[in-house]
Amino acid sequence: MQSKHWIPNTHNMFRSKEIRWFSHNEMKFVEAWFEKNGYLFENTEARTDYYLPLREKEDLGIKLRENNIEIKHRKSRSEVVDLTSTVQGYYENYVKWSFSSAEGDILVHEITTEDKYDWLAVRKERIGFKLTDDEDGKIIRVSLDNFPDYGCQIEYTRVLVKDELWYTFALEWFGARELKFDTTIIKRILGEEQLMSEDSKGYAEFLNTI
Repeated sequence: MQSKHWIPNTHNMFRSKEIRWFSHNEMKFVEAWFEKNGYLFENTEARTDYYLPLREKEDLGIKLRENNIEIKHRKSRSEVVDLTSTVQGYYENYVKWSFSSAEGDILVHEITTEDKYDWLAVRKERIGFKLTDDEDGKIIRVSLDNFPDYGCQIEYTRVLVKDELWYTFALEWFGARELKFDTTIIKRILGEEQLMSEDSKGYAEFLNTI
């Protein structure tokens, strides 16, 4: 039976700058800030993404997300940066392509419901928000299901992969230009959290380590 595969004319290309950490342990200061500000895991809906295993390819990720195929390529990585005295990591620049799958695509069904072809299921519960600016140039906070033209997404996620629970905190700048804002909010979120540069990586690199 032939699959319809991907629809070539329904695609988008995005650029982003990100910094992310993974930990086996809860990030207690980060989680406390989110809870205090009303961002709770019990109020979010989990989703499962499916990643194509690409061993020894730490700069390239391919995943199925809600019937879209996404290809994400890391173009560059900074030197180690200090966000606070106890938080170090790497800024990474990405290009991402997103393609819509045809309705009822057999290949998508086989990967997501029949566990064929060894794609890796990654269950995510995400809380967070986006920063952007309004027409007066004031920085405002909007929900994750808002899609401003540019901004910075700040997220904390519980990740279940291979029956192991992980936590990841990330900042992701997106859109045509990089949003500039007072980083005091980042320092407040991080508090006294200790995040090391060796734990700072994107999903592709992370999945290659487990």
